[in-house]
Amino acid sequence: MQNAPRFKPEYIPILIMVIMTLVLLLTLFSGLASIKDIMTNILVIILLGFLTVDVKNHSLESESLRPAYKYIVMIILFSLLSLF
Repeated sequence: MQNAPRFKPEYIPILIMVIMTLVLLLTLFSGLASIKDIMTNILVIILLGFLTVDVKNHSLESESLRPAYKYIVMIILFSLLSLF
């Protein structure tokens, strides 16, 4: 049991990011994507990338507000996208 690889928590957002990228590429190549769908998928992929880096570096456990700013910006971008 000592040599068994440990499950790392950053694998979950990476897996979801790969799935979202595949969905984005399939909709682009099939011609079924609108601009809003493309922008939403890209924002989700960026958000998952931020989350992966923060989980890997343990930034979410710190007391500072620096990691929170990028999530606030992403929420603002999602809300602006929902207006259109």
